[in-house]
Amino acid sequence: MRNAALKLSGAMMALLISTTLVQAAEVKVLAAGALQVAMRNLAEDFNKQTGNHVTITATNPANVAKDLAAGQFDLIAAAVPSMAEFDETGKLQAGSRARLARTGIGIAVKEGAPKPDVSTVTAFKKAVMGAKNIIYTDPLTPNASGAQTQHILTNAGLLDAVKAKGLQDGLGTGRERIAKGEYEMGFFNVSETLAPGVALAGPVPAPLQLYLNYDVAVVKTAAAKTEADAFAKFITAKAAENRWKTAGLEQLAPR
Repeated sequence: MRNAALKLSGAMMALLISTTLVQAAEVKVLAAGALQVAMRNLAEDFNKQTGNHVTITATNPANVAKDLAAGQFDLIAAAVPSMAEFDETGKLQAGSRARLARTGIGIAVKEGAPKPDVSTVTAFKKAVMGAKNIIYTDPLTPNASGAQTQHILTNAGLLDAVKAKGLQDGLGTGRERIAKGEYEMGFFNVSETLAPGVALAGPVPAPLQLYLNYDVAVVKTAAAKTEADAFAKFITAKAAENRWKTAGLEQLAPR
């Protein structure tokens, strides 16, 4: 009798494992690059809790529409203007769009170098004027840090001074040049300032700060809609707040 019970228990366990494996799904996510650190960490958390497998494809803001059209994704997380366009053109699952997070602009310096005081508007202006040279991303790239940086510098009356000693370059090469000591200061999204050899001196002071807001939504053509919706709820839940914070972003409250 006992052996029969053990055999039945083993069979039930095998069935449970088999069912779990069958139900496990792959959720493919397209995310703006500024979100990728937090998204990858949250994906690992979600995978462990659910047995599903979330894969994150990070992309440049300028390529979001092209990548969405070219690939098969279940979920997308991108800047609000892009998400509004996708929503209006019917690319998103109706009712699935939700507020996600935001990031401001930060000041990057070479790791180990003295960090300038940027805690107040006066200190920030002094630090920018005193920097030997400055690097930032192309302001013509939509929904990226360069446009925000240009607005901030304009509002602070610093744009002409920075243009005279500044260089516009890509995020990756910009951070590399700072790490090598070729450029003293850089302006990037706070969530993208940290990289090998680069440190965050601080965010732009609050009176001048501008933010990029991001939404998340299930893609209308998603193959794993249920699981994608579950992951969207997971990353927008209050429990995810610390993951966003440690990655240099601020979680946004629901609409």
